[in-house]
Amino acid sequence: MKSQPINAIDDTLLAVAERQPQCWRVLLVRRGERPSVLQAREFARSDDDRTSADIAAWLTAERCGDLRIVLPAAATIVRSMPIPAASPAQMLAALRLHAEGMFLDSVPMARIGLGTIDGATDAERQGVIVAWPSSQAGVTLGPKLERITRYVPEPAAMLALASAEYPAIAADRAEGSIAIAMRGPSGMVLRATRETSASAIEGDSAWNDGLRSALVETALNAGIEPARIKAFLAATEATASRNGDRVLMLDPSIAQILGSKVTAQCSDSDSEEWWREWAVLLGATVAACSALSELTRLRRVEERNAPSRVERFIETCSQPSHALALALGAFVVVGVAPIAAAWVRSTVLDFKIPSSRSEFEPAQREIEHQIALYGELSMRTLPIAKILGDLACCTPDGVELESIELSQTQGVSIKGAAKAQGERTAAEIVNSMARLMDSSGVFEKTGWRWNMPDGRGIFKFDLDAVIARPALMPDFPEERDWAIKTLSQRKYGSGESEETDEPATGATASTQPPTPTATAAATPNGESTPPEVASGAASTDSASGSGTTGVIPSRGIGRRDPNTTPPAANSTVAGSGTTPKPADPTKPATAGSGAGAGGGPAGTAQANLAIPEPFTDAQLSAMSKEEARTLLSEISKARRREELDADTRKRLTEDFQRILERLKEVK
Repeated sequence: MKSQPINAIDDTLLAVAERQPQCWRVLLVRRGERPSVLQAREFARSDDDRTSADIAAWLTAERCGDLRIVLPAAATIVRSMPIPAASPAQMLAALRLHAEGMFLDSVPMARIGLGTIDGATDAERQGVIVAWPSSQAGVTLGPKLERITRYVPEPAAMLALASAEYPAIAADRAEGSIAIAMRGPSGMVLRATRETSASAIEGDSAWNDGLRSALVETALNAGIEPARIKAFLAATEATASRNGDRVLMLDPSIAQILGSKVTAQCSDSDSEEWWREWAVLLGATVAACSALSELTRLRRVEERNAPSRVERFIETCSQPSHALALALGAFVVVGVAPIAAAWVRSTVLDFKIPSSRSEFEPAQREIEHQIALYGELSMRTLPIAKILGDLACCTPDGVELESIELSQTQGVSIKGAAKAQGERTAAEIVNSMARLMDSSGVFEKTGWRWNMPDGRGIFKFDLDAVIARPALMPDFPEERDWAIKTLSQRKYGSGESEETDEPATGATASTQPPTPTATAAATPNGESTPPEVASGAASTDSASGSGTTGVIPSRGIGRRDPNTTPPAANSTVAGSGTTPKPADPTKPATAGSGAGAGGGPAGTAQANLAIPEPFTDAQLSAMSKEEARTLLSEISKARRREELDADTRKRLTEDFQRILERLKEVK
């Protein structure tokens, strides 16, 4: 069984202290209906904290945790007002509202005391408000005892000392403080005033005149007739007792008045002189243990929870000296730190490359300029090949692209034809292409328009989209990313050609995956050029012709997998007896499907194209650049026809190369 901890503090004990010219007087009191004074001690005053340490040690030994210090009247402001008689809680609430309206937060509530006393009639009570302004230091016993210290205003202590015949007055010439409590026909008058320092310097006569003036004003406020003022002053001054600069004016029977309210167990308590000397402390004790206890709980600093780090930082920075130091520190960091960092960097460079610094810095600046230039170009130009590859990954089966126009400001415009695939209609296929483009992140606001489909379900469409983020690398799924695996590899394996006994008829050719028949390369101004010219004659003969089968192409534009194996050189196709020319793996793949392959409107259109007539070198030299490009386009379309014989195909190929060489020479 654990032993219960012993309480080191006796809650029934109370210590009341008052500063005297040569010492500190302290009473040890036990609370109760009638307070009992247990001890009365004096501690010599010193310039250091020795007095505070002695009092703290004595209170600890006596197990007292509540200390009240009498606050001089010069440090306080006293206001009184009549209030209707009610419960104590209601009267204190009314006084608190009066105090808040009177001081308007200029005095913290911890430095305001409230109390009620008897009024002139039974229907009224007199409210007392005592305030301790923050500008007044008052008295203290040091930080060691501040935690358990409360302050008793001297006027509140005088309330228990005033009788019906004589006022209670405590004055201190050194502090210029005067506290007066007086009962009169108008009720209790409580006053705290201060004499000017000039009056204290002039001598006793000036000090006595100021004290008499304060007493006369108080008597008039209490309702004493002016004719009785002179006799009143004479009777009051007859009760005065002086101890250095301190003056007390109390009822001659003060011992009997206090003895009826306080019990004293001290050895010297039998003497009436002791009761007069300790009268202020005894009056403070009576006030602290009675209904006036709210007047005796003033604190120097308001109690609150421990502030957080942010609150402590804000409070610290609110002080002018700390704010100035913080501003200087910020100036050093902002103004001096970059210079110091540059000097350190220069020193390190000199240490590491002492002989090459003059060469290193220009090279470093050149690299930084290039990075800035390329960064600006990436925002102002379009990566054409990359965008075409993204379009290829967004193009589903059943769509044939006829033209693509790219523009920095107008976005992308596509013309093409769509054909139903299985259970999917042509409209569903084009709509899926629009969704794929929007979901890629490269394009947005994709919209398309179409004409009425023909009897075979094929219809032309126009598709527009905004190029939102041209440099974004979209996260295509693996089944649509032709850079990972081309469409031909997914459908037909590694791409190696195999012998087949089936003739390459129009029906079999139409089963190959559809590819764009005419892909246009975009120019900076948004115009398109024929694909053969834009690719720099990179295309070769497509694997087409009667009974001839070629390499199945990749859907991705410019994203051909270089590891794709071309068809074997000795592979033949049944029904033709011809050997196809090996495909160059470095060139984009073409296909026999789509235009010219049958089964679609593009194939029907190319079947009706006329084969260009042969021309001589002189005729070619006489052609303009535009005429040569037009002829090159016609030859390119004618080469896609399936029914061409070997001689005609060879002649068209040679004419195609001659025109390309001519276009390279013309600038």
